[in-house]
Amino acid sequence: MIHTIDYNSQRDNISTGGFRAYWQCFSTSVWMFMSFYSSKIIAENDNDLYEYLDDVEDSIGKPGIGEIVKRKFSWITGRTSFWWLIQLEGIKKWLHARSVKGNAFFIDNTIEFEKIRKYLDKGPLILQTKRMGGLPGGHIILAIGYTENAIICHDPFGDAVSNYKNTRGDAVVYQDSYLKKYTGNKIRFIHWVGI
Repeated sequence: MIHTIDYNSQRDNISTGGFRAYWQCFSTSVWMFMSFYSSKIIAENDNDLYEYLDDVEDSIGKPGIGEIVKRKFSWITGRTSFWWLIQLEGIKKWLHARSVKGNAFFIDNTIEFEKIRKYLDKGPLILQTKRMGGLPGGHIILAIGYTENAIICHDPFGDAVSNYKNTRGDAVVYQDSYLKKYTGNKIRFIHWVGI
């Protein structure tokens, strides 16, 4: 099972105000995710992706959802686009503005890795990993489908199995055993439930 979603690489994203494309895996994965639900969002359109990033990241551009949510929760510090809560609110705002019915939900539980397949049956998942492919910290990818022993992902930085020497990350197949090493027992993801 695989969902048809166009791919966007974070490597060629607009870097602005000291906010580099290297840090944009979360927003790029969200952008691809939202394109699945709205034909008004084009996954490959980096200019519109930048508008979304400007909305969720308080260190660039004009004030938006990043600033609004940060004012409500004093514990939000640093790059606002790195926070699950802000991305969740951004997804809701942008999809609802495009007349998409439903809601985004954040799952932050210790669940069996294999259970993410039941969520993938309904749509793509924005999935958290740690130190994948030799990256120094956390990394966000978009799970778009699965096979019996693997999760198929759009990885906005490239193919982690190649330690990102292969910069194309569209529909990469990450074996369960490989991906589990980088998600751990506490699996975090965002999914959409339509009405």
